[in-house]
Amino acid sequence: MMPMRMVLAAVLGLTASALGAQTVSMSNVDKDTYHYAVTAERRTIFAANLALGAEERERFWSIYDEYVKEREPLDRERFSLLERYAQSYANLNDDQAMALALATGKLQLSDVELRLKYAGVLRKKMSGRVAARFFQIDDYVTTAMRMNSLSGVPLVMPGR
Repeated sequence: MMPMRMVLAAVLGLTASALGAQTVSMSNVDKDTYHYAVTAERRTIFAANLALGAEERERFWSIYDEYVKEREPLDRERFSLLERYAQSYANLNDDQAMALALATGKLQLSDVELRLKYAGVLRKKMSGRVAARFFQIDDYVTTAMRMNSLSGVPLVMPGR
């Protein structure tokens, strides 16, 4: 299996030809590959970093599967925002730029709300340590993925 960093770099790579680039493109980012990066790789990281007994594993993964289902619309929206930005980068007006910025901020809030919700769900059905570890791992993975995707995204061009 490809290391997470390589998958994310390939999947989330928005590229600009230079620091002051006038265009940005998503190099044929495939939605299935993106979905794999944000689900299968995330699952692999959880499996590697949670020390659970057999009974705990069964409970955790059933809750985690519910969590993944609730994350899917957020992941689709994130991919859509990246596509919209790439497609409109060169001609982005003030209103479009603000709409994308606000949509991104709302998406970040939704990520945190969902993570908090499932930390609470886990706490009710498992130990506080497992719930806290879930929250930490998911926060780390989400932050790493976000940083990776942002590393290739050029800033909105200054006013003309």
